[in-house]
Amino acid sequence: MWIAAGGAAIIALMVAWSGFDRANEGAPSFYVWKTLSGQGHGGRRANVDGVSIYYETFGKGQPVLVLHGGKGVLESMRYQIAALAADHLVIAPDSRGHGRSTDGPGPLHYADMADDMIGVMDQLHIAKADVVGWSDGGIIALDLAMRYPGRIGRVVTMGANFDVAGLADPVPPPAPGGPPATGQADVDHRPSAIASPEAVFSAKVDTMWATEPHYSPADLRRIRSPVLVIAGEHDVIRRDHTDALARAISGAREMIIPGASHGTPQEAHGVVNAAIRAFLTNGR
Repeated sequence: MWIAAGGAAIIALMVAWSGFDRANEGAPSFYVWKTLSGQGHGGRRANVDGVSIYYETFGKGQPVLVLHGGKGVLESMRYQIAALAADHLVIAPDSRGHGRSTDGPGPLHYADMADDMIGVMDQLHIAKADVVGWSDGGIIALDLAMRYPGRIGRVVTMGANFDVAGLADPVPPPAPGGPPATGQADVDHRPSAIASPEAVFSAKVDTMWATEPHYSPADLRRIRSPVLVIAGEHDVIRRDHTDALARAISGAREMIIPGASHGTPQEAHGVVNAAIRAFLTNGR
């Protein structure tokens, strides 16, 4: 009887954990994996142009940068980190201003965030790395491939646009009188008028989304890295724009995930991770 009761209790705990994990989109399991897998090497910082970039590394093997989207953190890429750490050295940063990384005084630009990644690679003495990026991380991956061709191997973009016109619903810049995009709060010395650091940063990201990127097809044709373009069937990036991105890059492959949204790397992580691993290891 005690054995049966104990078994029932274990099953109940497993069911409760599974529900808790699903409700939190797999984050609890990721933290357990980080603690118990032995794949994590802890966090470090790279100082690049006055900004402190926090990053964590996992696993060993061919280096791969795993880049999260705007207003996210490295844990946003938890499914990809855990899958790739089995046979890659995964470098997972918080982009500048995001999470545990610090921000500079001016506006956010994709080119600056790409330069930050080169700074991280330099600190790790990594000459060349593959890149897997989601949303803003995918845009950063494209920028890296265009401007640092000798440092970048294979590239996977997920839900990335190469021009602001590619958004199904364009992001309006912050309204006049709202938190400024320069990082310097325009206050009138009343406590209620002082924007919080979070509001200022959010406005900077919104401004970047409304004004960048602006890569042309000619810019994209400069990319010599093998590229896999992934998007959800119902992504916030227009389908014709995703098609144009894949066409502009010589030899690029395109993969549209049926039924998925802009959250494809989390919603369809099994399919996405299998495609990424196959592409990075043998190009298929």
